[in-house]
Amino acid sequence: MEEATTDGRVLRGEATRERVLDAAERLFAAEGFDAVSIRRIAAEAGVTLGVVGFHGGSKQKLFRTVLERRVEALNAARRARLAELRAQDVPLEMRDLVDGYLTPYLDQASRGDPQWRAYARLIARIVSDDRWYPEVGGLYDPVAQEYLDAMHELRPEVPRRELVTALTLTVASMLSLVASRARIAGLSGREAGGPMDYRETLITFCLGGIEAVAARGR
Repeated sequence: MEEATTDGRVLRGEATRERVLDAAERLFAAEGFDAVSIRRIAAEAGVTLGVVGFHGGSKQKLFRTVLERRVEALNAARRARLAELRAQDVPLEMRDLVDGYLTPYLDQASRGDPQWRAYARLIARIVSDDRWYPEVGGLYDPVAQEYLDAMHELRPEVPRRELVTALTLTVASMLSLVASRARIAGLSGREAGGPMDYRETLITFCLGGIEAVAARGR
């Protein structure tokens, strides 16, 4: 009986923690870090200030935790794809690497989860603000470096700095596409699709840029 009671408390605690993180994610995405208070997050989650502090800590720590739970899923998917590519009997191609890096994010963003849409808006906000890089770079950079290693193996004559710049611009294109497709709809006169609907176009666009940088590096 005691074990069942403990398990129930743990499950309720985990559900409350997710509710706090979801609320923080939505507010940070909609208004930015500076405009959101812990009190606002508590109200959005329907909990007390103490509960937010218990599950999230300081606002800065809560912000990082909100990012970490998404990054873990993305990093795992990207690493799995890179391992699959390296295990194949055929040589690696740059297109495979671009696809392996972009598609896990496009896939998650296309599943209709409103929290992943909030995360997309949040990331689009923080990538344009360099003050966040020291805080969150360590979450994203290790996997990016693994892909850069693979890219440099394919194009060893290209300075790594050039590949870094090309991958950074690739990521910016991906984030922009996921966060908003309203202009595509407006200019084309057609309803915008989901992120995965643009997968091939995005990969082709980004690959062209990377290959152009590589050609210049020769």
